[in-house]
Amino acid sequence: MSFRVLRYPLSLLTFLLTCHAAVAGDQITWGKYNVPPYMIREGTWAHQGIFDQALDVLKEQLPQYEHVELDAPFPRIYSEIKKGSHWCFNGALKTPQRESEGYFSLPSSIFLPLRIIVRRDRLSQFPQRPSLESLLKDHQLITSVMRDRSYSPTVDRLLKTYPPKENYSEQMEAVGMLLAGRIDFMVELPLLAQDQARVMGHGGELVAIPMQEADEVVFNRVMCAKNEWGRQVVEAVNKVLLANRAKPFYRRIVEKWHDPESVAEIRGIYDKVFLKMP
Repeated sequence: MSFRVLRYPLSLLTFLLTCHAAVAGDQITWGKYNVPPYMIREGTWAHQGIFDQALDVLKEQLPQYEHVELDAPFPRIYSEIKKGSHWCFNGALKTPQRESEGYFSLPSSIFLPLRIIVRRDRLSQFPQRPSLESLLKDHQLITSVMRDRSYSPTVDRLLKTYPPKENYSEQMEAVGMLLAGRIDFMVELPLLAQDQARVMGHGGELVAIPMQEADEVVFNRVMCAKNEWGRQVVEAVNKVLLANRAKPFYRRIVEKWHDPESVAEIRGIYDKVFLKMP
């Protein structure tokens, strides 16, 4: 009799522990940081960023997971994914190095070409279409790059060859340094840099200049840990993307916040390139 009484609590305990493990395994921590208009964490337009709304689609259509959004600088997010934590990030660029550190989904959104960003009052000090390599080699000019960020294949190669001495963790930090004159230029998406300057009360003070070397459109993806858990999450994410990216509502998410010229550029590559990119 006593043996049977003991077996029941032990069985119940085993069952509860198993359930707890299953719940823990089914939770995705989505790393996010404030980088308007892609991720907007505060203010009137909170959670109305491009990455925010694309993530909402994933969360709604992946009910088998518990979704937790956690504010953290990008280097922390990247570190957690590399460690194998149950973290994912919507907005990562796929590179050969990163493919050894995580699993990547199909493209979820689009980055138009990067530009050289300078203060408008210093525009005359830069060529009309500067060479990024020449700017990086000029020791009289100071720039800064985000730790662990991939910009584009061409820009990444140049930054590896001519690494800037300054680093930052969030774009608003770099935009602030540029506006204050602590750096001379930055490599960034015009939409991002100009919007952040506007939020900081300096709308119209930054100018985007095309560079000679890089005119690449790159695609953002969901990145998850390089383990079986991450593989399964990315597989589920891909099913949602395949089912929704061609729909009008998802196209509107990708186009959001862009000016008419940029929207036309996005539409020109959406069906021909974006939807066909593996």
